[in-house]
Amino acid sequence: MKKCVVFLILPLLLSGLANAADVTFKVKGSYFQPYDTAFKDIYGGGVMYGVEASTEIWRHLEMWIDGGYFLKKGELSLTREETRLSIIPVGGGVRYSLYLGNSRIYAGIGINYYLYKETNPIGDINWGKVGGIFKVGSFVKLAGGWVIDFFVNYSYCEMKPADYKINIGGIEMGIGIGYSITGK
Repeated sequence: MKKCVVFLILPLLLSGLANAADVTFKVKGSYFQPYDTAFKDIYGGGVMYGVEASTEIWRHLEMWIDGGYFLKKGELSLTREETRLSIIPVGGGVRYSLYLGNSRIYAGIGINYYLYKETNPIGDINWGKVGGIFKVGSFVKLAGGWVIDFFVNYSYCEMKPADYKINIGGIEMGIGIGYSITGK
């Protein structure tokens, strides 16, 4: 896990800061709706929180790294006992941006490492696996370096934490607020 984080952060620092490009830091809030039917039946959707850092690495091409946190309580299907779930996606990727004045429209692709933890009377499951993510959104620069980001993400991560397969990915729609540091 540490190697994965270093692998994602190091290129951002080397390419972005060495080229004196803009670096943007954001906090994000979104509504996460899981794709898997069994997952939805137990936990449903909910709020996901996160952070992101990004920088332009080449004409209109940006590199981003981010992390999120999803925590939800649910009931087991048969016994109706309480179960608790946390998912922590950490990853990064690239996105292409079209500039429209103070706005950007972007689409990107990346990978996430998903930390999955489920706790209930049957037992505890701690699992981790790599999955993919696709992002689209619109990014508006406000006065004084502030930015606002409206986004939709689709993630996919199939895992087998027990004797069944689940896809812990899904659709995420949200907003990010951040600050852009200009290096030029």
